[in-house]
Amino acid sequence: MKKFKKFFSAIAFALPLAAQAQTVDLTTMNWPPFYGDSLDRGGFITAIVDEALSESGYDTTMEFTAWQTALDTVKSGEKDAIVGGYYSEARAQEYYFSIPIYTVLAGLIKKPDFPLNNYDSFEALNAYSIGKLKGSVIGESFDNFPFNDLREYPEVSDAVKALNSGELALYADSLAVAKEAAKAEGIDGSQLQILLPPLEENDLYLLISKSIPNAEEIRDAFNKGLIAIQSSGRYDEILAEFNQQ
Repeated sequence: MKKFKKFFSAIAFALPLAAQAQTVDLTTMNWPPFYGDSLDRGGFITAIVDEALSESGYDTTMEFTAWQTALDTVKSGEKDAIVGGYYSEARAQEYYFSIPIYTVLAGLIKKPDFPLNNYDSFEALNAYSIGKLKGSVIGESFDNFPFNDLREYPEVSDAVKALNSGELALYADSLAVAKEAAKAEGIDGSQLQILLPPLEENDLYLLISKSIPNAEEIRDAFNKGLIAIQSSGRYDEILAEFNQQ
């Protein structure tokens, strides 16, 4: 994992701050250690989003829910923005994307008894059951491959339990997230491993609904606020507070 380092300084002076305090209604899934309702301040990604919007004059509310529900409620405009989504061309039709917030490594997670430690093509994995979070994107090559047995789960905990029981052979996600979910379910997360090579290094974004009238204003204000807290050093302080450095 690595934090996003580019400050986009040229943009910073061109984006207007919100004229008055407004509230941005945020939503996302439980995805510790990055964000979740069991974490202090909702996790370090939520804290970064909250402070970036506050820097630009916005208040926030947050609701943690299933990932597909988060996607649906923001798409419809019931909520304003999703915290911590990956980019895809399909999503870009429904949401405006901020500048990147943080970078996460995704891979195929396995138990030690899986017969392979590495692979050279998705064809080599097509005989195995593979899980992913419902509504998630992993990466273009993975998402476009016609796996024979690709299963979707509503929550990370559901997929991790299926992996632990042997119902599932592989699970596509962040290893850190899978280990946190295993711990919460009383499963030994230390046994979980990444099948090599990893799948993707994905940026996390704020996804703003295109169904709300001030969507571009929120996107631009968030971008300006994020650049400001990066430039001031506050971004790094938040990471340090959550032991992410």
